[in-house]
Amino acid sequence: MLSRDVAQPGWQDPRYDLPEGPPLGATLLGDGRCEFRVWAPRCQQVALHLLAPRDRLLPLTPERRGYFAAVVDDVPAGALYRYRLDGQRERPDPASRYQPEGPHGPSAVVDPRAFRWTDHAWRGVPQPELVFYEL
Repeated sequence: MLSRDVAQPGWQDPRYDLPEGPPLGATLLGDGRCEFRVWAPRCQQVALHLLAPRDRLLPLTPERRGYFAAVVDDVPAGALYRYRLDGQRERPDPASRYQPEGPHGPSAVVDPRAFRWTDHAWRGVPQPELVFYEL
């Protein structure tokens, strides 16, 4: 059973039919809500372990094509979290935007709208000066 502060994402979401699939990682939605989504096709269950600012363990809802997701209330930018896979091992978010304690530590929720850009005058590299590298 889902916690009161977890909403089930919709199964009919058309983003699943896009080649890139639905957005992964932690996405702040506003009003203190955050959507978490991870692709874990070999797992039977995935839970979100919020470590800070308040310790909580919340189940994610299985979705199409091996995705698990939940919309969670009371999650601010900077909240630390991990995913608990099949009730045993905990791992950071493979789609995390920030790993404040390194690649094996917890992931952190990021608000990309809060970043203060300082390069507004930069216009990029002129096309004749571009370099393409292929492997």
